Amino acid sequence: MEPEYDRFGDERADGRRLRRERNIAAVIDAVLEMFEEETLAPTIERAAERSGLSLRSVYRYFPDPDSLTQAAMDEMWRRGQKEAHLTSIGQGPFEERVLDFARMRVRLYERVGPSYRAGRLRAPGCVQIRDNIERTRHTLTDQFDLQFRRELAALPAGVRIVRRTTADVMSQLEVIDQLRRARRLTVEESIEVVADAIRTALTP
Repeated sequence: MEPEYDRFGDERADGRRLRRERNIAAVIDAVLEMFEEETLAPTIERAAERSGLSLRSVYRYFPDPDSLTQAAMDEMWRRGQKEAHLTSIGQGPFEERVLDFARMRVRLYERVGPSYRAGRLRAPGCVQIRDNIERTRHTLTDQFDLQFRRELAALPAGVRIVRRTTADVMSQLEVIDQLRRARRLTVEESIEVVADAIRTALTP
């Protein structure tokens, strides 16, 4: 005999799942708000207080601050996908591609900068965060290579590695963080610095 379908049991399970998802989202939103306020190493206790959840609940979802930081970083990178997008990668005149790329990178930094800084703070003590930052760096390098593949191919072999590295590094988030925070450049000034570095490095 087939067991009777437990509709109410399924509904209860769905309700618990939705409640869990809402709670996790509330914690992550609270952490992202703290990142924006430059509280880059939030504790589980502070996340619980800020999100309005019990400390026990937050520990159930995130057993340590590293997992909390990683989840918040993942969410911010998800939200930043639009800013990282290039409509026609590798297409169009060189100068147009340079400016599009520089604007995109600075725009991306403005979106994910606080989470990026939080990740760098945690990275020395957390292999997963460190590996994720490194993967992001490689992804951004791959994007650079696609955007400027024609110019890279045209460079003499003897200087290609140096020129590619120079332009790529100058468009990574670490450098843009330096431009915006240490050098206190405006968004437009930072865009021009990144664009000029790419332009100079990739012009034969």
